[in-house]
Amino acid sequence: MQIVEIVVHAGRTFNHPYEDYSNLRPSVSMKATLGPEDNPEKTAQELQARAEALVEDHKRNMLRSLEELYHLGRAQQELISLENQLKNAQERVQELREKNPRLTIEDKTE
Repeated sequence: MQIVEIVVHAGRTFNHPYEDYSNLRPSVSMKATLGPEDNPEKTAQELQARAEALVEDHKRNMLRSLEELYHLGRAQQELISLENQLKNAQERVQELREKNPRLTIEDKTE
């Protein structure tokens, strides 16, 4: 029997770092066509190692991207909150000035 083609699969399942009950499953399938001089066992091992490396690289990239998105989302939430607080404070200052025209702010930094 002559082997002319080898197919390998590699995959990982890991927990989503920022969501409960969520898993990520990167996977890859690779196929190699063998020539008359190729060693099927060696080719299968090499192909499997490539597939495993691709999946691991993809996993690392996914985790890095998810971390960046998470921190960006947190910063966005904080920015929105701070902008709302600032708007509310400015509106309150305006209300106080309108109700109390004799109010002044003394500079206490000197």
